[in-house]
Amino acid sequence: MIAPDSPLVLVAHVDGTLANDISRTLRAHRYKVLKACCAAEGFKHCARQHPTVILLDLFLPPTATRDVPASNTKAATELLRTVRRADNTVQVLALINGQVSLSVCCQSVLDGFNGFLQSSAPSFQQDLIDRVSCAFDRHQQVNRVRSSPPPWELLDSHGVVGVSPVWRKLLWQLWRTARISDVPVLIQGQSGTGKQLLAEAIHRLDPKRRSKHFTTVNCSAITGTLAESELFGHCKGAFTGATSDRQGYFRSCNGGTLFLDEISELDSNLQPKLLRALEEGKVLPVGSDREHTVDVRIIASSNKPMAQLVADGDFRLDLYQRLKVVSLSVPPLRDRLEDIPLLVNAFLKRYSHYYSGQIDSVDPQIYAIFSRARLPGNVRELENIIRQALVLKESGSRLEISDLPEEIIAQAAARPARQEDLISTELAGAFGKMLLDGQANLPQLVEFFEKTLITQAMDSWSSTYSELAKQLGLTRRTFYNKLQKYAIAQPSSS
Repeated sequence: MIAPDSPLVLVAHVDGTLANDISRTLRAHRYKVLKACCAAEGFKHCARQHPTVILLDLFLPPTATRDVPASNTKAATELLRTVRRADNTVQVLALINGQVSLSVCCQSVLDGFNGFLQSSAPSFQQDLIDRVSCAFDRHQQVNRVRSSPPPWELLDSHGVVGVSPVWRKLLWQLWRTARISDVPVLIQGQSGTGKQLLAEAIHRLDPKRRSKHFTTVNCSAITGTLAESELFGHCKGAFTGATSDRQGYFRSCNGGTLFLDEISELDSNLQPKLLRALEEGKVLPVGSDREHTVDVRIIASSNKPMAQLVADGDFRLDLYQRLKVVSLSVPPLRDRLEDIPLLVNAFLKRYSHYYSGQIDSVDPQIYAIFSRARLPGNVRELENIIRQALVLKESGSRLEISDLPEEIIAQAAARPARQEDLISTELAGAFGKMLLDGQANLPQLVEFFEKTLITQAMDSWSSTYSELAKQLGLTRRTFYNKLQKYAIAQPSSS
């Protein structure tokens, strides 16, 4: 007898005989099972019943066929992505046979598959039970970890703001990394994306080091004969001008965090010495024959692709590997446009003393201008634009388009509007007002977004409400529940 609360597994495979065999095996081990012979059927099952584990034929056809696999993995990958958007804790295992190439398997991992099951292997039946059991355990562990979310309020209060999925994913990785105090971190991203801000956030969230020093070193500024002394210190008389002992950044930051900004610019002569300090936790001051033990967490940043620098021979491979135990990639502002209203209002609060009056609202078109301008300086450029606007603003309690620099307005006007660049002015305006009024509570904002988007979609949709629910990525039941929750007028029929 299978219990009602037993784990639910979806078996999506074009081979009906194999799908039946897998289903019988799983049911014998008390799993509930759904079957699908194509991606379309898989979509329907996932929308209605939310499986915990999916066994997915890598060459699943998009629609029902007579046991004929697809020629590519497109349909399976699209099903995977749809499932991930609804619930990224679902465990998806690819069902393959011995004819699948290694390159296809690698690409599948990049697409989001959690692992593989070789259906032609002699031990397939036992492997099946073992892997499904492990997948279910991992699903439970992920949910337990995510039940205690990162301290968004602490991060937001220090300017690390954002609600876009790509930014929240980065902050999740940052939070997990910060809790392991001895792990080196490499932060890569374009200039102005906030790499130093993230490094400071890691230090503040580090339970071991947050009460100690956080020291920033600009690697491009410590070149020449005194560079080694800057990092590792020197003894009195070690060279001309060394009139006293100097600890250097490593020793003065002992117990804390050393942020090596623009590590790609580090002098090539210093790279092997930095590597030794990282590997052994010891530094040798210039002119001394005695090493000093140091306990320092290293966070490095670069606005250049480090892997390419290594390939070109401009940076040591062994040092690169030592620095990137954890690698965080910071997205440019153009990839997180939904964060622009949040950032604008955060900067308005931070620099409110620049303006003699008080800013109570923002012209919603300003958010659209920033979205279309595609600022190459990223968040730093956005911040400086807001600072300039406040410095030069003469009167009024509303930030107007005319307060922005003319070159930004001209840049936005010259760029053709693209659908993915646009932010609803009504949505952004109301969102900005909520932030200025101090109502930036995440659950409230999520509900506000949901209600506004559903209302706007209903106003512009000319087909049935069942198709509208599908377009929004909702089941029919969930769609009607949200209409009732937000008191949106329901149709008499659909």
